[in-house]
Amino acid sequence: MTDDPKIATIVCGGRMRTQPEVLERAGRIGSAVLAAGIGRGDKCVIMARNDIEFLEVSVGIASTGGNPLPINTRWLAGEVAHVLTDAKVRLIFAHTEFVPVVEAACELAGSVARIVEIAMAAELLTEGGWDAGLTRPTGRHELLQEWIDAHPEPVGHIEGAISDSMGVIYTSGTTGKPKGVAREQMSPRQLLSIAGATAQRMGLAPGVPMLVAGPLYHTSPNAVAVLGLRMGADIVIMPKWDARAFLRLVDRHRIRQVKIVPTMVSRILSVPAGERANYDLSSLTHVIHSAAPCPPALKRAAIDLFGDALWEFYGCSEAGTITWISAAEWLEHPGSVGRAADGSAVLIGDERGNPLPAGQIGRVWVRGAEYWPRFEYLNQGAPQSPVEGMLWVGDLGYLDADGYLYLTGRDAEVVIRGGVNIYPAEIENAIAALDGVEDVAVFGIPDPGDLGEIVAAHILPRPGAKLTEDTVREALSGELANYKVPSRIEIVDSLPRDDSGKVYKRQLRELSR
Repeated sequence: MTDDPKIATIVCGGRMRTQPEVLERAGRIGSAVLAAGIGRGDKCVIMARNDIEFLEVSVGIASTGGNPLPINTRWLAGEVAHVLTDAKVRLIFAHTEFVPVVEAACELAGSVARIVEIAMAAELLTEGGWDAGLTRPTGRHELLQEWIDAHPEPVGHIEGAISDSMGVIYTSGTTGKPKGVAREQMSPRQLLSIAGATAQRMGLAPGVPMLVAGPLYHTSPNAVAVLGLRMGADIVIMPKWDARAFLRLVDRHRIRQVKIVPTMVSRILSVPAGERANYDLSSLTHVIHSAAPCPPALKRAAIDLFGDALWEFYGCSEAGTITWISAAEWLEHPGSVGRAADGSAVLIGDERGNPLPAGQIGRVWVRGAEYWPRFEYLNQGAPQSPVEGMLWVGDLGYLDADGYLYLTGRDAEVVIRGGVNIYPAEIENAIAALDGVEDVAVFGIPDPGDLGEIVAAHILPRPGAKLTEDTVREALSGELANYKVPSRIEIVDSLPRDDSGKVYKRQLRELSR
């Protein structure tokens, strides 16, 4: 942080810049983007680690009306090529580490997109534990710093640029190819409504110390970080997730706001309680989690750790944030993800949209807040829905008598055994409640007999825990009906989750066949 507490700063991997410096650099990037011929709505990919430059590039592109498209850093060339083709990408910003991937993707896609290489700072590589040799640029492309140096004048204000910059975002693609969500152009009122509601719910304000713990390539951490930057928050960016680093940074910087996912909470709880006690977390006022289901046992432990600072929301790329729930509400409605908020709506219905009674599982039909923009899928058109103004994105769940939503999983993940629907979330919750479980994924695989599918579970134990297939099965036998107890249980040393907490069950099914 600076000596002047009034000047907001951005810190990452041992480096620090003031907000005025970041915005000035972003403006110069914007000038370079315009000089490269990028216009309103043109798509620009960013494939980079969490870093200060990620925010500078994002804001720089947006200041011109160009559309920044962050790319998952775990994607391979074929997955990146899909976005290059689907979005007709014209410009790519990539950290040195990912230049070979984007080059291969361009070749696969037949793309002539211009590549700008972001040199990787030694401090970033040290903090992340990555190859120190990555400080040497490839020499095959223009460097971001060269672009900044060549354009000393920041881009000026362009009316409507921010709205144009938010035209397309991509879904995470954990259950299929990522889909581009193409939004209608938003009015100034819509932009202010979204920003205001997000800031109020997320606890963002000028001068508030916030921690970016999740990947900036993911929609939610990205949107919160960019909004925090525009509002003058003090931002600390984690180059990569690490539970002990989280505790250390919250303590050192007196962090008040952070956005996390349930997997991160579980990793924090795997740090011995005596060690956790060395860090002061009392500064936290808003610990927001979403993106993946949170088993009730884990949620209770999170409330014990963070208290009333813990909030949860449920939403989707297509319709924004739908429900919110506080810690106190959750204790009254354990397992819920909250009630519809800010003018949004939830309906539990069948495949035709016919409403189902409270407590009955069905499709979760949602409608975004009244200020949320309409959309269609890029190159696919608007989604068809039997429920006027509402959308189904694959989630299943039910409402209780008070209107609180409970998720039971995704339609594509339901295990069908002997004609009976088995919901993985119920089994995952039961396993997560067992002592020594850090993470779990339950999924269906083909039954060698004639019952369709069997239930499989991969379980990641906490450090030092002694879990076996037999002990897990014995513990579950008193909690679940016998047909729900996994037929195949594997104790593993990792699960294929993306950095936003979503597990790649497709990969697990393929590995378990």
